[in-house]
Amino acid sequence: MKKIFQHLVMAVAAMTIFSSCEKEEVKEVYIGGTAPVLSSSVSGSIPLSFLTQDQPAVKFSWTNPEFEFASGISSQDVNYTLEIDVTGNGFTGPNKKSVSISKDLSASYTQKEFNIVLSDLKLKLNVAASIDVRLVASLGPNATKLFSNILKFLRFFDMLCFVFYVTCF
Repeated sequence: MKKIFQHLVMAVAAMTIFSSCEKEEVKEVYIGGTAPVLSSSVSGSIPLSFLTQDQPAVKFSWTNPEFEFASGISSQDVNYTLEIDVTGNGFTGPNKKSVSISKDLSASYTQKEFNIVLSDLKLKLNVAASIDVRLVASLGPNATKLFSNILKFLRFFDMLCFVFYVTCF
């Protein structure tokens, strides 16, 4: 009887110890955010010429998406990705270009730099092409993403300027 009583006391003590340990977790609950609004310093077409390659081509700016959680507005750094694709591909084209921009609310490109960015789209020389640009804001690779409005541009690479630049300089 004494042994049963000891086992019973030990069982009650063990249950008391394990039940009193309650893991306290603070769970962040995502409430929402506002899609960033993308704007640019130019509209219609972006100047791209080898003759003026060091001059500004375009500056993209956007608003802060203000990701909000149950505890308030996020203090984490937002990751931004500028996506560029040929119009009609819906940003799923095989040559879509994604440029990562961390923390900043703008990105500026010279004509040479933007030509390099567009080179991945494999656009034909001397042929006009319509491109779409949007911004994706997220707090991490697996976090909720917010997409901006889409800006449309006409890109025309002047092959004559390229030939002139190569042969004359």
